[in-house]
Amino acid sequence: MITEIGESVRVMAVFESGIRPVKFRWRENVYRVSEVTYSWQSTRGSERIIHFSVTDGTALFELSYNRSTMEWRLERLEG
Repeated sequence: MITEIGESVRVMAVFESGIRPVKFRWRENVYRVSEVTYSWQSTRGSERIIHFSVTDGTALFELSYNRSTMEWRLERLEG
């Protein structure tokens, strides 16, 4: 079941040869990213958004990073 979230989250990421989320905090819980399963880009007006499908080994999450505002969001949760 996919749940739409659409909330800002705090993300620890590595910015080396691209961007790789390592862990994130959502609603007082910390989730460690065990794998980035897919990534893609989209645009919203002039803003470029990078999307990441990640898993913590239990659930699948879609994180997005807005390169213009440097904001991370949790878009969806499956699990």
